Amino acid sequence: MHELNSYNGSLRGAAKRWVGLSLLAVSIGMTHQALASGPANQTHPFVAQRTQVAGSVYEIAFDPQNHRLYAATVSNHVVAADGSAHDTPAGIVVLDADTLEVVKRIDTGNVSPFGLALNPKTQKLYATDTRSGTVAVFDIASGERTALIHAPEGQADHVRQPVVDPTTNTIYVSVVGGFAKGDAPVRNSTIWVIDGSDDSLTDVIDNPVKVATGLALDPQTRRLYVADLANSQIAELDADSHEVLRRLPAAPQSQIEKQSTEGIMGGVGTVNVEIDHDRGVLYAVNQKAGGIGVIDLDSGEVIDDIATGEGALSARLNPHDGNLYVANRGDGSVAVIDGDTRHVSAYLAAGSHPQTVAIDAEDGDVYVSNKAKGRGRHAPDDVPTPFEPDGNTVIRIAP
Repeated sequence: MHELNSYNGSLRGAAKRWVGLSLLAVSIGMTHQALASGPANQTHPFVAQRTQVAGSVYEIAFDPQNHRLYAATVSNHVVAADGSAHDTPAGIVVLDADTLEVVKRIDTGNVSPFGLALNPKTQKLYATDTRSGTVAVFDIASGERTALIHAPEGQADHVRQPVVDPTTNTIYVSVVGGFAKGDAPVRNSTIWVIDGSDDSLTDVIDNPVKVATGLALDPQTRRLYVADLANSQIAELDADSHEVLRRLPAAPQSQIEKQSTEGIMGGVGTVNVEIDHDRGVLYAVNQKAGGIGVIDLDSGEVIDDIATGEGALSARLNPHDGNLYVANRGDGSVAVIDGDTRHVSAYLAAGSHPQTVAIDAEDGDVYVSNKAKGRGRHAPDDVPTPFEPDGNTVIRIAP
């Protein structure tokens, strides 16, 4: 994606020292306090801790039962200044949710986990591997892989977002389709429905939207919401019958019309979705527009449009304070939206590329994963890995 510009001046010496030390430190995880911590009378959220982990970090999941955080990481090619190199393997890093110290690492073998969801009742992790088109299931206690679910033949296999319904022990997974991949035929987007009792694929919801990305489930109303990256919409489905009930606009029409409709990210680029059940609204995360569309669930109309920052990628509602925390991948920030006023109340420096947000609903702590910019996709093999202390990190925000 976006790549890191080189440092200069006094940072060059630091970078050389970092390369020598970081290969060991990052391999086990490295925790340090944020640059600015909150005073005793702090009235706004602040970044309390930051931990760097091995591998390229993507999604995170919080376990309220064990008070731990799980971070999905894919393999990362690290090149030192002297030309020596090594690959960090894919895995799931387990962190203590209070200290962000690395407790252990789950070896995922040939599975490269991108998306991650946890069922706190069954203590199982569901990891989507976009590269292989599979969903891997891991037992938290043992770290063993207990199931591997493959895409049905002839269907889209770009698995993305897993969402767990602990009450019914059902897992929903978005599968991105609706666009051409090389010479392969265009395949519809789908939603997988997995029975958590035996982790079998029991149903495939075909073509709920053109390009399915983010998912959100309201267990109280039994409604499943699917973000459509191509059409600036969110589809509302009955979670039991799997019927599409309606399609909701993700932003004001005037805002959609400002954006280009070319490519798979049409309009405002609706990439994710979050629910505020108590307020009766849906939050559409619009990456290309860099903000949040607020949809009234009774009327189905957009009632607000909130600019949050470049490349808004994901958002989570914090039930502890009623605020929405938005990861802005493009500008490295987390925007905090007051749930009552719908105004941005704080901007926090998060890291290189904020990816996903996880919430401790009881204590109100907020966790954000930050992917590194790295060497760039097309960098020659001998190009050293840049000094990037805020890349491939997990932060804890105190509310």
